Amino acid sequence: MRRVVPVLAATVLGLGILATFKTSPGTAVRHIRTTPATSPPAASAPPRSSSGSTAPAGTAAPPTTAAPPTTGTRSFNGDVASNQYGDVQVRITVSGKQITDIQALQMPSDRARSAEISQQAEPLLQQEALQAQSAQIDIVSGATFTSQSYAQSLQSALDHAGI
Repeated sequence: MRRVVPVLAATVLGLGILATFKTSPGTAVRHIRTTPATSPPAASAPPRSSSGSTAPAGTAAPPTTAAPPTTGTRSFNGDVASNQYGDVQVRITVSGKQITDIQALQMPSDRARSAEISQQAEPLLQQEALQAQSAQIDIVSGATFTSQSYAQSLQSALDHAGI
């Protein structure tokens, strides 16, 4: 009986502490909010214009000073963003300053597991980006590197679009 009182008091105290413990939001969710990496996008592929053409090899596209038109439907390819599982590249379609569609041009698929992860992650990343209307999207659990590369390529496409 002498042990019951201290054990019961310790249990009540422990439950009280546990009940007041606060976790940070998003720790037990499928996605983690992140911002795009601040490093420059990979330079393994030249940027493409809205017509899909690329600059000739060895030449840099001239910098533009005028803002792109804000009306009409246009498409822009993001730069290729590489990670340890493969390359990621997206194409956005914009109408005015609104992203209306995002297509994955490249996703990691060299290995069966990479292809499976890409197949599951791509629609979630697309949905996140269309909803956010930016490259500040949630990372898909289990596809962290692919998610980060997707956001990098998306940000580069948005930069090409002037959005």
